[in-house]
Amino acid sequence: MIKLKDLLFERSANDSDDTGGVLYSCFNEFLLCLTAQSRQWNVPKGHIMIDETPSKGSLREFTEETQIILNGNPKLLETFNKPDGGKMHMYALEGEKRFVPRLDHEHVDWGYFSKDKLPSPLNEFVEIAIGKYYD
Repeated sequence: MIKLKDLLFERSANDSDDTGGVLYSCFNEFLLCLTAQSRQWNVPKGHIMIDETPSKGSLREFTEETQIILNGNPKLLETFNKPDGGKMHMYALEGEKRFVPRLDHEHVDWGYFSKDKLPSPLNEFVEIAIGKYYD
């Protein structure tokens, strides 16, 4: 029997092992989403397609998961090695608008959080990126 959650989180044949996400910040607060599957706060992210650059894949995933179209070129903060293989490309983009995301099935909550009031549990890559690149 195939479960609905397995269909919703299934990878496409066009997906690489790499993922990408965008850490969007506005007025010193970060937009984070609570992931349904891991129950961790994370950036909107997902698998980068084969033949897609990490930057474009990260922006595409951000838009798919939030229905927000970001203007600008995100800056690569860091590329992490994922424990299950592949890489996680973490980008950052600062804006002047507090967008309200329309979440897809992969998330159950969202919010804007300052560095000193980050939610828990927080994805380790997000925690490292914020700690390392934002003072």
